[in-house]
Amino acid sequence: MEAILEGPVPAGFSRLPGPFRLLLGLDGTLTRSLTFLSGERVEVETVLLPDSPEGQRKVYLRVPTLGRLVFARTRLLPSPERGFDPFITTLLRGDLAIGQSMEARYGPLLKDEFSVFSVCGPLDPDGPSETGETWARSYRMRTREGLSLRIEEFFLPALRRLAGGGPP
Repeated sequence: MEAILEGPVPAGFSRLPGPFRLLLGLDGTLTRSLTFLSGERVEVETVLLPDSPEGQRKVYLRVPTLGRLVFARTRLLPSPERGFDPFITTLLRGDLAIGQSMEARYGPLLKDEFSVFSVCGPLDPDGPSETGETWARSYRMRTREGLSLRIEEFFLPALRRLAGGGPP
């Protein structure tokens, strides 16, 4: 939650349930946090795009009994010092959790440029058409070797209900 406290707190943030605010502010892997919160295995559902640009990925994070909890977009950022790594291409095209997979491959990850915000309306042309307010977070995730990803995670209504924001 450090990044939120450094700048202005987004309007409406204080009205969110405590566990939901914690999920927005944690800098560990979201997949791991969702596993603890739901008590279920988190699945990664890839959004298949016929003309998906190289270095981009869109997925849902879901659990069997609740369905889709998060819509996430990931983009590989250009880096002059980084060489080609086929693992990243495979990871961006696949259905593995990015944070946990990258930790296993590269060790501890660095996260910065963290922000939390609310959005209304469609999140993405390929994502859900949610009505009302949806909360999201964005950050850059880096390896010590210079690999850098921009990640945006949109927390769907089912996650808000799971985290104490209303009936499931």
